[in-house]
Amino acid sequence: MPFDSPPSGRQIGAAFFITAIGGLLFTFDLPLLRLSMADQWTMVFVRGILLFSTLSFGWFVARWMGDRAPFLAGGAGIAVACASTLGNISYIGAVVHAPAANVVFLIALTPVIAASLSHLVLGEKVHGYTWTATILALCGAALIASQGIDSGHWVGDGLAMVSAFCSATILTIIRATGRKVATSLALGSLASSLIALMSFNIVPSTLFGTGAFGVPSLVWLGLNGLIVMPLATVLLARGPRLLPSADVSMFFMLETILTPIWTWMLFAEAPSPRVLAGGLLLILTLLAHSWWRLAVSMRTAQAISSDRP
Repeated sequence: MPFDSPPSGRQIGAAFFITAIGGLLFTFDLPLLRLSMADQWTMVFVRGILLFSTLSFGWFVARWMGDRAPFLAGGAGIAVACASTLGNISYIGAVVHAPAANVVFLIALTPVIAASLSHLVLGEKVHGYTWTATILALCGAALIASQGIDSGHWVGDGLAMVSAFCSATILTIIRATGRKVATSLALGSLASSLIALMSFNIVPSTLFGTGAFGVPSLVWLGLNGLIVMPLATVLLARGPRLLPSADVSMFFMLETILTPIWTWMLFAEAPSPRVLAGGLLLILTLLAHSWWRLAVSMRTAQAISSDRP
């Protein structure tokens, strides 16, 4: 643990609140990308540039106010940037090639992957309840993936699982080091933009074309890359500094629950019965596990506080 003393109950409560707000903002990522109606690699390019610019500006402001955190947090920062690059590209690929419900349900695997990584890499003990939740979540994911294979969008489903693994890796690195890595995530966004620019045909003219509701594509992507995702990224990156990465990743469950609702309201895109069954199993499992983990974390913090002189 990279802290001088265990966090207090108040700190844990604040960390849960901050991370919950970040998770809520994250639920608008996929709908905003879909609303832009831009092609895949143009989305990767523009979203990456905007995220890099916004997060870098925030770092300069924090630097001016006295924060001495480096722009790249050493080896941890490099690892986060690499995972972020792959995660950005795979996520947008999943958004383009698979139904929204499949994407968010499979990304909900992030907590169980994070728990496994924390156990293997950090040596954190994993409770039997967590392993049970992992098995149930994997069963739900298997239902969703089987639908993807039958429907021909297995590539999108696979990319969603890659994105989930990248997110879990980032959370585990933050947990292990306690470093501020928002700017490393910014570098990952920039790297994904450069990959799109050098390796694929970017079509800038599509940015000024009409997206959903008659609004130019650039407006939707700007709302995503300049406001929603930078805030979500900063808030979610702070959580693992006080909470186990598996706990923080539980807030991705908000995306699992709310994003299908947004896409149903905006695009009339309803999940198939098999995907809905798998998603329901995932949601109920993660909800029960998240409630249990919050109760355990709060009791532990209160016990430590009461033992302090």
